[in-house]
Amino acid sequence: MLSTRDLVAGYDERTVLDGLDLELPADAFTVIVGPNACGKSTLLRTMARLLTPRRGTVLLDGTAIRDLPTREVARRLGVLPQSPLVPEGVTVADLVGRGRQPYQRWWRQWSEQDSAAVDRAMAMADVVGLADRPVDTLSGGQRQRVWIAMTLAQDTDALLLDEPTTFLDLAHQVEVLDLLHRLRVERGRTVVAVLHDLNQAARYADHLIAMRAGAVVAAGPPREILTAELVRDVFGLHCVVVPCPVTGAPLVVPGLTSPSLAPPAAPAARTPADDAVTPLVGSHPSKGI
Repeated sequence: MLSTRDLVAGYDERTVLDGLDLELPADAFTVIVGPNACGKSTLLRTMARLLTPRRGTVLLDGTAIRDLPTREVARRLGVLPQSPLVPEGVTVADLVGRGRQPYQRWWRQWSEQDSAAVDRAMAMADVVGLADRPVDTLSGGQRQRVWIAMTLAQDTDALLLDEPTTFLDLAHQVEVLDLLHRLRVERGRTVVAVLHDLNQAARYADHLIAMRAGAVVAAGPPREILTAELVRDVFGLHCVVVPCPVTGAPLVVPGLTSPSLAPPAAPAARTPADDAVTPLVGSHPSKGI
């Protein structure tokens, strides 16, 4: 269980989150959505202890996260930030293996359990074939899947992921979100992700948080809170919300912003007069043509 109490956070002189009280349900897939610069990543970074709050508290299972040892936090909370830096020359297998660092001690070096965790994580993220490749030679999408594998190798009860589908093509976006969904359903993991795609958020989230200007506008199951009014209030976008034909989840269909996008007008209906036979010029009704 992750929660915040009177959380205030920001950068330099700018306050992004001001007095935020929030509870994220355990064993659920929570997705945070909102327009750019609304505080989504700031919230995730503060909950992950990557950003120190100016005031307030982040609680992990009821304990202030700032009071927990770093290694213990790393064993309980896996974090994938935006655009992590790749160490020069490191291979995929080496980078994924770094997810096991929280379990290493001077008296406990690499074990079969670590190898199994790395192999499992690489298989789940579909990067086994890249094991010996230097990470800095990979495409953006491949690199993103490697970082996800490293996070999975930590084998934590909770995962915080900031835009995990960045750089991925549509097929791999679906694969990653399916994977996160399975971790929640089959292994009881708590998953928290920032996503930009509202329809993907509605499809996969058990709990949706909509933010605007550093505040939570609405929170709850997508089928209960995701409405055309909410989308207009949060994103300033006129739309209609209809059931997805595949899952039944809310599906956001933006309204038309350009008349040229409108479908062509239907042809005028024919009348009986249109269907009457008109004799050819010069013909006579009593003669063949």
